[in-house]
Amino acid sequence: MSPTEIIYVFVLLSSVGFGQVIKYVKSPIQKQLISTCVGVVMVVGLCGWQTYHSVLSVAVTVAIIRGIGANRKCHLWSFAFNFTYLLLFRLGYLIGLSVPTGFSNVVQLLLTLRLVGISFEIKDSYTAKARARDASINHNQQNGKPRYEAIIQEPSIADICHYSYCYIGLFSGPYYTYKTYSDMLHCKNSHSIPTTWPIIEKLKMLVPLGAAYVALSFFKCSSAPFFLSEEFYSHGYFQRIYFTVVLVTAYRLRMYAAWLLAECVCISATLGAYPVSTKPKVGLGPSVEPAEDSKSSSEPVEYNYTTIQNIDWYHCESTTDFRSAMRYWNMTVQWWLKNYVYIRFPYRSWSTFVTFLVSGYWHGIHPGYFLCFLTTPMILIAEDSMRVFRRGDAIFWYDKVGWVMKCYTFQYVHMGFQLLGFWATMRHWASTYFLGHALTGFFLVVSIIFRPRRTEKKVE
Repeated sequence: MSPTEIIYVFVLLSSVGFGQVIKYVKSPIQKQLISTCVGVVMVVGLCGWQTYHSVLSVAVTVAIIRGIGANRKCHLWSFAFNFTYLLLFRLGYLIGLSVPTGFSNVVQLLLTLRLVGISFEIKDSYTAKARARDASINHNQQNGKPRYEAIIQEPSIADICHYSYCYIGLFSGPYYTYKTYSDMLHCKNSHSIPTTWPIIEKLKMLVPLGAAYVALSFFKCSSAPFFLSEEFYSHGYFQRIYFTVVLVTAYRLRMYAAWLLAECVCISATLGAYPVSTKPKVGLGPSVEPAEDSKSSSEPVEYNYTTIQNIDWYHCESTTDFRSAMRYWNMTVQWWLKNYVYIRFPYRSWSTFVTFLVSGYWHGIHPGYFLCFLTTPMILIAEDSMRVFRRGDAIFWYDKVGWVMKCYTFQYVHMGFQLLGFWATMRHWASTYFLGHALTGFFLVVSIIFRPRRTEKKVE
């Protein structure tokens, strides 16, 4: 493990301990102050003077929210500013600024999600309140019933700052909404919400996954620099494929372990703990109002932490298609992209492309990120086209082939994340004869040529 990874582990383990302090503090103000103070100490300690990037982002976003207001689309201005500032943050070295460190980069990434997210929450709450006041407008419906909407009181300047620098998820995620953060602060019975056993359940998965990553990290092919050397290209075709499998497997194990530990940080502070009866969903939180009888019931309330679940490593590995694997990977960020980009983009036919473009830009401006995210829609199109063959006796073999394709294409596109450069990524893909693209094209052509034809019934 590198020194940076050791620091990350120390920060996360320390955060789990701080969570127990938050859990047993009764005053919302004290909870808020403690979580913010810890977050500020972490940011200043690890980012140094580059902390000014996050301070500037928060200050301008606060000015946008308070100055423009929800009724004048503060969410769009916040989105435009924070994503534009990401470009300045990354390219600032061209005008004499220092290159961002790894710690300041991850803080800026996650802070961007929070600042844009709270702007959307303010806008959505304003719209929901206006709709509720207008008796001539029907409430949103879902399956014939009023759709649950999470409404927040417009936060003060201090509230936005506290939310921005809350230590939970500041360096590792998961993303959580201001509503979820506020619910943690104002939870009156947080001391009685179970945290020990949920954390132990996470540790049962985290320990073996972390140990497997540490074991793989001793192989030189588990790090990206090896793939940029001439030594890698001196090996045969199948050896290169094998090395790629080791690299991406090590990366997945590292992310699984890091995100599971990050979930433990949330659980320790009872962030994202909601009654099972409210049917919490990833990122969103409660999806239904708690029943009135359950509010007054003296029976123990069952809680879960689905809201802050960021990874489902088992389904990510075992699912037989690429789309489902993506759904279980970095789940809270996926929720952010879906709710604040995909479903809100005005031209539905371009929603998927724009969402992948925003995701690639958010991760970084390296060409490898865009090669990865712009190749992924091609894989999804081919996969969806082949789905018509998943029926009858062919299901067994379809799922087996689908699982192999999912595993390989995930590793194939992910090399853009590891190598970053355009030519470095293209050279690696060329060394495999662009196998990922070739297989995607092959299955797309097969689905077009051999697609079952619909038989039209004759009308007598």
